[in-house]
Amino acid sequence: SLLQEMSHPNTSVLLTGASGLLGRQIMSVLQAEGVSVTGLCFSRPGDGLTKLDITDFSATRSLVQDLKPTHVIHAAAQRFPDKVEGDFEAALKLNVESTKNLAEVCKEIGSRMIYISTDYVFDGEHPPFFHDNKPNPLNKYGETKLAGEEAVLATDSSFLVLRIPVLYGGVKTLNESAVTVLLDVIRSGKPAKMSSYEVRCPAHTQDIARILLDLIRKSPDGGIYQWCGLEKLSKWDMCKIISKETGLDISHLEEVVGAGGTPRPRDVELDREKLRRMGIEHHTKFNEGLMGDLKNFL
Repeated sequence: SLLQEMSHPNTSVLLTGASGLLGRQIMSVLQAEGVSVTGLCFSRPGDGLTKLDITDFSATRSLVQDLKPTHVIHAAAQRFPDKVEGDFEAALKLNVESTKNLAEVCKEIGSRMIYISTDYVFDGEHPPFFHDNKPNPLNKYGETKLAGEEAVLATDSSFLVLRIPVLYGGVKTLNESAVTVLLDVIRSGKPAKMSSYEVRCPAHTQDIARILLDLIRKSPDGGIYQWCGLEKLSKWDMCKIISKETGLDISHLEEVVGAGGTPRPRDVELDREKLRRMGIEHHTKFNEGLMGDLKNFL
């Protein structure tokens, strides 16, 4: 019933990566809705969070067994591609092995796992990508996240995977998001090349947090779900938007129309219909959401 859907007396969530860009917004959205949530952090401690190294499998197992949450949202990951390439073993341990360990303990105690994945599981050749299209990651980050997805769904087919795009929204530092860091590039005044070739569909972290709340409330079938922002933008487009909104000069930036050096997917737009058919859709207009972030740094 609607009444059951609106209240959460029996829902308890354990969130990994709670001090991260997405994790902070998930914490605040769930708490604002009265959902009982325990947030885990490691590299960046935060107020009211529990410090745990999730690559310590036995400590993680004990904590989950003690808390017995109804849901575990697994948002912790090494998401910086250069760091994944730089220490691939550590990235595998965090992005894949820790994910498998969490999935196994969730299955044991009957907790439902929601794994946060990425549009970078796709190669960007033929967008939009449907949830059941064959993934083909171009970089090691995408490879580890795909392996994480596979581990989760192989452990229990009722578990959920949510693939999401590049994020912004609620940044504490500009370099926390590939979107907001462009303000630094613009303000430095140094010549830089900006691609108009690769495009992304950025999403505000608050929209993703609301989608996760909806998934918990509606409790759909297990499997892969996808969301990305409704506006398709290149880095060059984003710089032009920042310039228009702030009046900052971008004459030192040069538009690059072709593919660059690093193999990056050209367009990994995710198909959103599976969530939309369930009545789940949240989108913040990009220029408004972006200025909400940048005003704290101007």
